[in-house]
Amino acid sequence: MADLRLVSVAKHYAGHTVLHDLSLELGRGELLSLLGPSGCGKTTLLRIIAGFETADGGRVYVGDQDVSALPANRRGLGMVFQAYSLFPNMTAAENVRFGLRLRKVDAGEQRRRAGDMLDLVGLSGHADKYPHQLSGGQQQRVALARALAIRPALLLLDEPLSALDAKVRVQLREEIRRIQRETGITTVFVTHDQEEALSVSDRVAVMHQGRLVQVGTPAEIYDAPTHPFVARFIGTSSRLPASLVDPQDGLIRIHDQHWHAPRARGLAARSALDVFLRPEDVRLEAARQETSSGAMLAGTVRERTFLGAITRLRVDLDAGSPMLADLSTAAAAALPIGARVQACWDPDAMRILPAAADA
Repeated sequence: MADLRLVSVAKHYAGHTVLHDLSLELGRGELLSLLGPSGCGKTTLLRIIAGFETADGGRVYVGDQDVSALPANRRGLGMVFQAYSLFPNMTAAENVRFGLRLRKVDAGEQRRRAGDMLDLVGLSGHADKYPHQLSGGQQQRVALARALAIRPALLLLDEPLSALDAKVRVQLREEIRRIQRETGITTVFVTHDQEEALSVSDRVAVMHQGRLVQVGTPAEIYDAPTHPFVARFIGTSSRLPASLVDPQDGLIRIHDQHWHAPRARGLAARSALDVFLRPEDVRLEAARQETSSGAMLAGTVRERTFLGAITRLRVDLDAGSPMLADLSTAAAAALPIGARVQACWDPDAMRILPAAADA
């Protein structure tokens, strides 16, 4: 049985549709990230799950219970917000105990659970400190401990790391994943950060303009996008306009060159396609060299971005499309700005989708 089930959830504001009939299921112990840009509806969906907002259509089930009409305080869910939302006049331990006190849990049990939760998040030595005496990362750990102390049916995380600096953000996301695995709690994690979503999730649900456009494992989302928006939004890709010549053989044309592309086989016949290529899949060779395999387009190096072990080159292809390529920094040294190059890649690396103007 799914721990969370959404059935045709819809939401409208002032005649504008924010969520379009979303349906989704989470299995027990699963961590799913709702990933998308600002304004795509992910936080609205989380607030509907939590009970802070009411859907205009559809149902929300937690386990086998329809909680659509229940207020937030009767759903038994734990939530951690972007802002830490700690009570400034309470110590860390008192903050963790707050939800237990509201539920009239025995005082001894309150102390035991608060101690256990602070130990779980690595703050057992900070129980008597007030929020202003804790760092941002520590405050968010207290908020997480408070959400877990009530033993919620689900844990909901709304951009919990966005207020932290980069190093602390990486450390805390690893801690959240460790804690989620140790407790086995089913979790919904809202984020606009691709790296966060791909690194902590069992599955990722990508949202675009109020719709779920793809749900899958991080590897599926990255390697096999099924929607043009996903191909553009996840990671970094170059997009080349193409056309499908023969869907049975997977023959496509890019800038008047033809080759067989395995991922094009079986596509419905249509004239316009988009081919997406990751920078790490592109090879660059000096134009005077010849290559005997793979696709090949000529162009000129226009930009170089040093990224440590690799350098990212932007090549303006003669046919008019820009292309990114990641090379080892040593190899990139031989291709200065202005160098004429050939861009090569394995046809298996191409992600091929019907062209979409709104991607």
